[in-house]
Amino acid sequence: MRELKVFCTEKLRNYVGYYVMLFLMTFLIVNLTSCYDDLVEDGGTTTPPPAEIIPAPVYMLLDGKYKFDVALTIHEDSTHTIVTTGGDPWATTGVYKEDVPAECNVLEFEYQTEMGMSNLELFFMDVKTGIDPARSMSAGTVPASKDWAFFSVRLKDYREKFNWGKKGDNLRMDFGTASDNTIQMRNMRLRVMNDEEKQEEEDEKNEALNKEKYEQGIKDYLAKRYDCQITGVTVDENKITVRGNYSGEGAFFLGETPPFVDMFKVGKVESRTSLSTPSFEVSLDRYVTVNDYQYDRLLSKWAIFKEGGDKDELVSHARYADVDEIRVKQTVDAIPLKSKRGLGGLINHPLLEHDLDELGIASATINVLLNSFMHLSQQAGDIPHSYGGRTYYFNEPQLAGSLDVVLKQTTQRGISVAGILLISPDGEVGELLKHPDFNGVAPYTMPNMTTIEATQCYAAALDFLAKRYSQPDMRIAHWIIHNEVDGGIHWTNMGDKPVATFMDTYLRSMRMCYNIIHQYDQNSEVFISFSHGWNIAAGGGWYKVRDMLDLMNQFSEAEGDFFWSLACHSYPAQLGNPCTWDDAQATYSMDTEYVTLKNLEVLDKWVSMSGNQYKGSIKRSVWLSEAGTCSPSYSDKDLQNQAAGFAYGWKKINTLEGINGLQWHSWFDNSGDGAMLGLRKYADEVHNGDIKPVWTAYQKAGTDEEEEYFKQYLSIIGIDGWDGIIQDIQ
Repeated sequence: MRELKVFCTEKLRNYVGYYVMLFLMTFLIVNLTSCYDDLVEDGGTTTPPPAEIIPAPVYMLLDGKYKFDVALTIHEDSTHTIVTTGGDPWATTGVYKEDVPAECNVLEFEYQTEMGMSNLELFFMDVKTGIDPARSMSAGTVPASKDWAFFSVRLKDYREKFNWGKKGDNLRMDFGTASDNTIQMRNMRLRVMNDEEKQEEEDEKNEALNKEKYEQGIKDYLAKRYDCQITGVTVDENKITVRGNYSGEGAFFLGETPPFVDMFKVGKVESRTSLSTPSFEVSLDRYVTVNDYQYDRLLSKWAIFKEGGDKDELVSHARYADVDEIRVKQTVDAIPLKSKRGLGGLINHPLLEHDLDELGIASATINVLLNSFMHLSQQAGDIPHSYGGRTYYFNEPQLAGSLDVVLKQTTQRGISVAGILLISPDGEVGELLKHPDFNGVAPYTMPNMTTIEATQCYAAALDFLAKRYSQPDMRIAHWIIHNEVDGGIHWTNMGDKPVATFMDTYLRSMRMCYNIIHQYDQNSEVFISFSHGWNIAAGGGWYKVRDMLDLMNQFSEAEGDFFWSLACHSYPAQLGNPCTWDDAQATYSMDTEYVTLKNLEVLDKWVSMSGNQYKGSIKRSVWLSEAGTCSPSYSDKDLQNQAAGFAYGWKKINTLEGINGLQWHSWFDNSGDGAMLGLRKYADEVHNGDIKPVWTAYQKAGTDEEEEYFKQYLSIIGIDGWDGIIQDIQ
């Protein structure tokens, strides 16, 4: 019975298994057939997968609320005629009625213009922020075209960065800097990227990764603590002496890095001197021949390396010559500041002597555009200057009529002048000194220090200027190295670079100037120039000033400190609003977004910190080298607000010990910027450079008449008195 039961059970299990398997196979066949039927149309062909849905372009018109320096007509067929009437022409689109599809990341339009557009700038506006320079980008040059042509630019990164393209957002377009330019535009739209643009985007991402890797190498170098070190570099008339010490196993040598050699890309160091004792002092010729140039090793930095196979190992920080150990060619007296009043952007003008005397200024700035007077071959009126075995030429009449005539007047009055060192990409000198990665749009370039030819040309210009303007009758006492370097993408361009990469190059330029100048004037300071941004980028593609100053400190600690100072452009947060006391983005915190005339206490506190001081104990200078308030118009209200903005800022400047002086920008209203920042009106036939109320307020500042005269501004500012105007910084 038991065996029968087992037999029956097994048989039953087999039958159940058989029928279950049969059912599953039938089910599978039916479903596969059904799936196949789904793929087969009535005609027996397979159905392709659904086509990708490509969003339609979003078309726009320049019919927004705001425009400036343009006469704009929109025709029935939506074609735009734009005639620029000033140096800052722009217009805004209407707001978007719906969200722009995320895929529509290319701005494209058709256009005609015989003049082209020097730089098309885009501002990504929304209801909350409105027009904000920090939410902008440069779209590059729009070439001239008599026929209808296409222009396009990818916006994906900016859309994501600014969270832009929502319902209610709109776009501002700036059409270059030329007046009297007629531009036709049509079919302005945001569209999806094509295959070529997608590939460009991918290539840019790969390039960005390489840039990040290179920058990280610089940061790692600055942060590293090496066991080996260069302890001093002395420069005599004909010799360079380098001292240091090393430890460890292997073959060590002293390596030289001239400005035209990138230390972070070098595999095998070319200029080397073997080391045999752990503590060393090496004396080398100061001048050496490099590609037929007599190169001055005063400009080099020195480091210890360990011999390697394919690549030598850097085992110390590099170090420049100690400024106190550079042989001097002459000695001149310092020019002390007699007051904190100064004037920016001095030019040769019939009113120069009058205003220098009447305003009683103690400091000033003057633009020094190298390629406006320097040539590689002799031209009419040029004088020669020998440097490094070559002769360079400088136009005497140009210098006499611009720099010389101004500097003679300032020197007579004991006014301390800072030259603003600028290089445009124009002419033969500009072409040579133009950085290899210059974007072709910015008005000024970072000097090219990647070749011996360009480096020698730049050094020759600095040597000429230092020698010529360190004389008893013509003095440039200090040097501001380029302009608003936090806006490197626009003002001191070397392409799109991470901040540490930019600063590594910028420091080479600053060090070259510092070491050359100090042979002629041991009291001269070099200044880093930056805008009113602090803990925020003040424009699209710009850097944070705090990051740049931190890097200045790191480079100084690693490669030897030198006396660099701060040249700040402490305009109101909104340039067109003179009521700087209302700057919401300028707070009394070291983490403030902006530093304006409202919160100069931030700068005062920064320079008071030992970690930011020269050698830990000497305060660096702070010049407000380009600062002021505007008069949006010549109405009485706007003129009084401008003067009140100055009075408010002056009360802080004159109290804060960390602020050395204000160089008001500008002397005259400048039609090129449209901001009307001058102490005087436009110097045209209509306005004749007439004084504005701020001129008189400036004259009274720092005198016995100040208190009485400034009372009129209290009610405008909304305060009862000046007590308590200085705030504590958190």
